[in-house]
Amino acid sequence: DQGSVMMLAVVDGQVAGNCSINGMGNKRRILHRCSMAIALKKEFWNLGIGSAMFREMIAVAKQQEGVTQMELEFIEGNSRARALYEKMGFRIVGYRPNGIRLEDGTLLNEYLMVLPL
Repeated sequence: DQGSVMMLAVVDGQVAGNCSINGMGNKRRILHRCSMAIALKKEFWNLGIGSAMFREMIAVAKQQEGVTQMELEFIEGNSRARALYEKMGFRIVGYRPNGIRLEDGTLLNEYLMVLPL
């Protein structure tokens, strides 16, 4: 897909994490948006890998023709993710009340963040 890019972080031959951006669809009214996702194994936290992947994906998104904003979500209580996203310039613009249901039935809010490019 031309609107998608995925990156793997490999440390000493082991996959440490991944990061991706994806277009929001092919409708003209949303072509200016892309979504972002990141996952990093716990043993690789606090090494700057997540920040490096974010910086690279933001640079890639800025090169995508017509893309003017990146979006992502995080789950209530994930303060580590929120801190990283805010460090990268994302800001909360809304939330989905009870957007996530855990296996034990617990409901958590899901927050939407946006980074203008």
